[in-house]
Amino acid sequence: MHHRLDPAGSARAAAGATLLVLAPLGLASHAAAEPSGHFTATYDISFLGLPVGEANLAISRDGERYALDLGAGLRGVAGFFVDGSGTATVSGRRGRTGAVSGAFHVESRYAGKPIRVAMQIADGRARDVTVEPEPTPRADRVPVTPQDRTGIVDPLTMLAIPAGSAPLASGLCDRRIPVFDGASRADLVLSRGSLVTVRDGAYRGPALDCRVRWVPIAGHRANGPNVRRMAANDDMQVRLAPALDGVLLPLAISVATGWGTVRIEARRWGGPDRPAEEAGRPSVKVSLPAAR
Repeated sequence: MHHRLDPAGSARAAAGATLLVLAPLGLASHAAAEPSGHFTATYDISFLGLPVGEANLAISRDGERYALDLGAGLRGVAGFFVDGSGTATVSGRRGRTGAVSGAFHVESRYAGKPIRVAMQIADGRARDVTVEPEPTPRADRVPVTPQDRTGIVDPLTMLAIPAGSAPLASGLCDRRIPVFDGASRADLVLSRGSLVTVRDGAYRGPALDCRVRWVPIAGHRANGPNVRRMAANDDMQVRLAPALDGVLLPLAISVATGWGTVRIEARRWGGPDRPAEEAGRPSVKVSLPAAR
């Protein structure tokens, strides 16, 4: 990934941050009765108001066990995005303490280059991590320590915020989510919640707007201009809406850049699974922005 300050780099970094938010935001919680069910959604991705791709999300829960599948495809638009393809999946369970255990996999092709990530997560600790190719060694790359791999969730187990049976409340936004993608560690900090009523679009009803900050911890290039820009970005928002019983998922996400706004918005919310002919549709890797 290029780190010069240019429209393409900023847009790719923003897209990475947006897709990161599209990966569940903390399935770990304490609940008397675990909900079960299956839910799918389709999102349109746009940049500068132009359509640049699509994302499909499927989440299944059966008591403590869960499975998530995220697919998104980007296509080149005016040189701002490069084509990308791949898939990201995770399956596992959460224990009584809330710690997540499971397996995370990414198979992707970005800018013509294959990227593979695989890791096991046991009680919130990343183990058996494989990243191919490994990040390019740089003098300013912040080392990843064993502590950075502890108490984390993967970029997919982060989309689902547990809300339980209580009504939506602004306080649900107040959370810090430690995310490890195999190569880098960052925190997503949600805050400034406000309740809204959605009257148009794929979903209609109560929703929750949260401010999002991206805080790099390790694995990133400390002097990378896109890293600095995204870390200073105070204009990232996520709108959450009820999906599975007791679970909130992103309905819309927006990330402002110096060149325009990247936006992801649900075109389909719930309903039957996507058609079989779409099942093999490529998706973009889920990764932390500018981490490589």
